[in-house]
Amino acid sequence: MATISHVNLRIEEAGKHSSRVTVTYRICFSNCEAMAGSTFVERVTLRGDDPIWDDHLITLRNGCIRAQNGCIDRQITRVVSNNVLDEDPDTIIFGWVIGNKDEVYARVKLTPFVPSGSQGDSNIISAHFGPAGN
Repeated sequence: MATISHVNLRIEEAGKHSSRVTVTYRICFSNCEAMAGSTFVERVTLRGDDPIWDDHLITLRNGCIRAQNGCIDRQITRVVSNNVLDEDPDTIIFGWVIGNKDEVYARVKLTPFVPSGSQGDSNIISAHFGPAGN
């Protein structure tokens, strides 16, 4: 299975209400995956680190990538609203705003692509199709 390493998250101010989010990482494919031309679904998300469960904040990338020989270094950059990154809302006690620090991390996940079938349905026609009067 392909391995993911050196995952790094950088967040910089991009405007009054937005931030530039950059995730860098390395993917190394096995020789067999490269020989077979295996395809993976590459999903990069931001998550909020919390004591009980971590919140999904936003998906930065969800697309396919084909295995190749050796390792590749990847970089995903997006401008994200600060409202998305504000995963621990401020608390107001007796009129005082107590700011909670936000703890954000990036998750990179590769899943082997598995083709699946698909179907679609038309609109429904309502009518009497039998002989008249029966």
